[in-house]
Amino acid sequence: MNRTQLVLKLFNPDENGVSRWVNKEELIGEYKTLYPTNGNHWYRLRGLSHLVYEKKMEDGQTYWRFNGIKEKDGGRPIRNDIRKSLKNSSCSHTGFKGTKNNSIVIDHKNGRYNDERVLNTKTQKEEDFQPLVNQANLFKRTVCGECVNTGKRFDAKKLGYNISFIDGDENYQGTCVGCYWYDCSEFKKSLA
Repeated sequence: MNRTQLVLKLFNPDENGVSRWVNKEELIGEYKTLYPTNGNHWYRLRGLSHLVYEKKMEDGQTYWRFNGIKEKDGGRPIRNDIRKSLKNSSCSHTGFKGTKNNSIVIDHKNGRYNDERVLNTKTQKEEDFQPLVNQANLFKRTVCGECVNTGKRFDAKKLGYNISFIDGDENYQGTCVGCYWYDCSEFKKSLA
């Protein structure tokens, strides 16, 4: 069994490319070849490049998972002039510029991708998007997925804000507007 097959066996991602969190301590026995060494990480394998990879540290432990299938070109297009305009902006969540290891991603504010106007390059507008550092974008993808599954929107109090939403409540009512992750900058401006 090659390394790609071992990873798929251990993580067992579903048809949507989502797997469980795997602890670094599980990389023993038949999986010991997956134990990361300096610059030789299994998640860079060509056979896994279609999957979105996430890593977290919790209680001094390292965990990984796959959280979806990467977008193919044309699936959720963003017009080039919009990309160029936003690519050098600061992250709407952190306020930081992108770095080599945590670059700026141009994010669809609507995490459900269900607005045909925004998915059409002829009708989309710059204000339909926000710049996020990659780690923030991955976190947003996770919480938006949870909202899709549960119908409960992200509570901004989890980030230390004194309000949960600037419009609406915890229940998804056909719009993402008012949720922190829909427009981080607008959420913060509304508190001033």
